[in-house]
Amino acid sequence: MSTSRRIALALVVALIATSVGAASAFAVAGDPVVVQALSAEAFPRIDLGVTLPADVLASGEEPRFTVTENGESVEVVESKMVEADRGSLDVVLLVDTSGSMKGAPLADAKAAAARFVGAMGAEDRIALVSFSTAPKVLADFTSDKASLTASVDGLAASGDTAVYDALVKASALIGASDASRQAVVLLSDGGDTVSVNDANKALASVKAAGAPVYAVALESSDFNPQFLQVVAKDSAGRYLPVNNSAELEAIYAGIAKELSNQYVVSYTSALPNTKDVDLGVTATAGAHEVSGRLTMPNPRYAEVGFAGEPVEIEVIKPSALLLIGAALFAFVAAALLSVAVGRLVVKDRTRLKTLEFYDQSQGYTGEDAASPTSGPAGLRARMIGAVGEVAGKRGFTKMVHQQLERAGLPLRPAEYIFMHLTVVVGAGFVTQVLTGNLLVSMVVVLVAVLAPMYYLDGRARKRTEAFEAQLPDLLGLLAGSLRAGWGLLQAIGVVVEQMPPPASDEFRRVQTEARLGLPVEEALEKMASRLGSDDFRWTVTAINIQREVGGNLAEVLDIVASTMRARSELRRHINALTAEGKLSGMILVGLPFVVLLALVFVNPRYLQVMVANPLGWVIGGVGFLLLGVGIFWLRAAMKVEI
Repeated sequence: MSTSRRIALALVVALIATSVGAASAFAVAGDPVVVQALSAEAFPRIDLGVTLPADVLASGEEPRFTVTENGESVEVVESKMVEADRGSLDVVLLVDTSGSMKGAPLADAKAAAARFVGAMGAEDRIALVSFSTAPKVLADFTSDKASLTASVDGLAASGDTAVYDALVKASALIGASDASRQAVVLLSDGGDTVSVNDANKALASVKAAGAPVYAVALESSDFNPQFLQVVAKDSAGRYLPVNNSAELEAIYAGIAKELSNQYVVSYTSALPNTKDVDLGVTATAGAHEVSGRLTMPNPRYAEVGFAGEPVEIEVIKPSALLLIGAALFAFVAAALLSVAVGRLVVKDRTRLKTLEFYDQSQGYTGEDAASPTSGPAGLRARMIGAVGEVAGKRGFTKMVHQQLERAGLPLRPAEYIFMHLTVVVGAGFVTQVLTGNLLVSMVVVLVAVLAPMYYLDGRARKRTEAFEAQLPDLLGLLAGSLRAGWGLLQAIGVVVEQMPPPASDEFRRVQTEARLGLPVEEALEKMASRLGSDDFRWTVTAINIQREVGGNLAEVLDIVASTMRARSELRRHINALTAEGKLSGMILVGLPFVVLLALVFVNPRYLQVMVANPLGWVIGGVGFLLLGVGIFWLRAAMKVEI
């Protein structure tokens, strides 16, 4: 395996390990503070509805609020409790009445629901929905507490659990409500088993309704909290686990108190330049400090505010010229930093080391050929020198030098490394400026790191293969020249004149080194090492043995050429036999990514549950690892040593 492939494999393995490690530490749950967007009519002033936990309300301390917008603190203009004039409130009570709720759990749930109804205000309206095998609306929105209590008393347990269908039904009720505020209180003790709708449809309906979900999870043998956690988080609600059904009454009383005592927090927006705004609200009351988050559409770009009124804001977008200028400025700054660090930690390179790369500069006519000392060309030359010195200290120069020689590129290692760094830094910065998406920028940077390495490796491999294809004819030409009475060095001159590149280029270098005093045998050995060709390495070995022990070198070269032709024929035969297996391997490796890409475009929400669940990230990481094992196994099965 080549050096660039080993580096690429290490990067991919590290990326997979990082993804799996991040997934194991990921968890979802609702925040203690429920935040809702109320109004942006007076934008940039924004009004938020903030519901505090019952224990904070019970402290008796007046809370102090701080608000952050995309991580930056903003000015809180006003905060007040609106008990009397808090507007109408519609609440959907979703009660699990599946068979697993029989006995004490359902009795406690009924008592909790009855207490919740009694604790709500006289103007508040409540809808009661039970769900088992299918959801059933027992009472539409009403403020008649007597009829609601009677409906609660009539609840009975039977059947399976249809949580997804129940949430879709509750979202439909919320969508038909004209109240200023809504909420959903969901009680369930198990995972979904019979719903017609799936988890994606349920989450989408909850988000579209815009009401926070208070997900009360009662632990049981069928307990499955993951979906309830996701619902609470995505709806900006709360996730409330309960170990014993006897605790339900206190939990529901706390929810009623929270919903009945809401604060309106008004702040002045800092006019962020993002599509969505990530809000964080922290409330401090005595020894209590709780927080909550909300992601809402940016009113600066919205056609209407939260209350439906137009919001006309002049948006000033950066021009393309400004973005290009910013990218160039960042590159120059990074380059100057590299120069400064290089000058501080690395000594100047000696002329002897510079001479080592003389052969690679043949045909190069860059501005730094004259070694200017001032101006843009001088700055560029010093920057390339600094990069080369730092790379040499770290051991990269020798590796890159070998690959550049094998690929036949007229570049020095420092120049290649400098251009590679320029592409990586420039591509990442420009992508971040244009998209503002860190994940996309990281992907672009990863591609910018790997693509030049794969290009260099592929070019070197193709050049070596092209030389090996010329080798039998080349050896025949050498043998014919030797039979004509010429010496080995003269025969090499004939090859330089008669053969096309890459053979002529490589033997011209051997000819030059021999004329400068290097023994022909050593020059040929350097050429074999430089090309990385086993066939030519064996040819050089045969030539060296003949020159040491004597014999007919032309006959030896004819035998070697015949062997090379037979090997080439066998190699082509093997490639033909393994072509079908290689094509199958390419299809098997590419098919998962094609299917994933199709799902992302056709149904983006299909993978949402997997992405939001830590187990989904683990499964994805394991899948990538198994895919890597399959790739190595297929390569080993299709590779035949000759």
